[in-house]
Amino acid sequence: MKKLQTGALIFILAVAFSWAQSLENAGIDYTTALQKKPGGERIAAFESYIKNYPDPAQNVFTKLAYYWLTVDNYKTKNYDKAIRHGEKAVQLGGMEPKLEAGVYLILGSSYGATNNKDKGVTWAEKAASFAQKNGIADIARQASALKNELSGAPKQPARPLTSLEKIGQLYQAQKYNEAVSMYNSFGAGDKNDDKIFEIYARSMMKAGKMDAAIKEFSDAYAKSKKAINAERLGNIYLAKSEKEKRFLDNAINYQIEAGLLYGRENNSKRRDALQTNAKYWLYEKYNYNAKIKKYNATVKPVKPVVSNDKEIKKLQYEYDKLDRDLQRKYVDIEMPGYEQDRLDKIQAQIEKLKKGASTPDASDPNAALAQELEKEKQRIEAEFRSLTDQAKKRLGL
Repeated sequence: MKKLQTGALIFILAVAFSWAQSLENAGIDYTTALQKKPGGERIAAFESYIKNYPDPAQNVFTKLAYYWLTVDNYKTKNYDKAIRHGEKAVQLGGMEPKLEAGVYLILGSSYGATNNKDKGVTWAEKAASFAQKNGIADIARQASALKNELSGAPKQPARPLTSLEKIGQLYQAQKYNEAVSMYNSFGAGDKNDDKIFEIYARSMMKAGKMDAAIKEFSDAYAKSKKAINAERLGNIYLAKSEKEKRFLDNAINYQIEAGLLYGRENNSKRRDALQTNAKYWLYEKYNYNAKIKKYNATVKPVKPVVSNDKEIKKLQYEYDKLDRDLQRKYVDIEMPGYEQDRLDKIQAQIEKLKKGASTPDASDPNAALAQELEKEKQRIEAEFRSLTDQAKKRLGL
């Protein structure tokens, strides 16, 4: 089973790294958990996440948390937990086809690893059928091989590995320099394959060849203003910013450009994801995410502000009625000042109620900090809009 268990996860390399936010704090916490080191550290982060956000109906990231728990438990050979979380992920649904097919494959392999071959075959068949239906050739191939192994079918003669499989195996084995060398030995056809190039890009970063990667991808971006090239540059600068925060500006700018270019390429899902990422890291640049998290954790509950909408609506009706009556009464002569005073009095009451509904109680102990955070948020969002406008000019959009 070992060989299949390793190969079964090659498909993860092409998975998108982030999704659009549904709840502000849930999105920030999800991204934080996803950035943890794969394995035990990320498992602990996502186990904590589903305790804090248990309702998948309210938060889409809860479903994705179960997906990553399935993947990481499988990779750490904790097959029972991989099965439990995988079946939960399937039950919740809502995954993209490639993720769903991958979970089926992991369930088949995990059941096989725990000597429950009948269930393993069932899930392997489901993975093969679903992958074929959705045009996911690599998972369909792995699922068919897993089914044959679990069912005791005669082994097919070994076939030569494809270029994608070769470089993918080196990446999985953490032989990043060898993966880079292999890519350089490929012909133009393989080098232009998006999946192969993605593994190559990741291998360059893992091998610490950041500057070489930046030069190569900058050249590619200069020749072809494609969203994927901008996104890769953003990812490289993001990795560099872990040691030197000044590179975060480059990462944000390339993510914004990538989002704009994905929009031009009619890929709304990646456009939204890159825009969300760029804004998240701009917040991170100013430590705003941590400030919000700390505020939400320490803020004291206060009595909510009562809406004055009903009373305002009533007074507005009175004002409009009186105004109509006075217009009819004083058609040909100037309206006396005392009549205008009646209108002004009602209007003043309306303004007072509007102001009272929108302004926090001065006795609210959270008011000052909340206003300070809101001001900072507005400033950061204004900066984000400015950066976006600048990117549009650079790209001629």
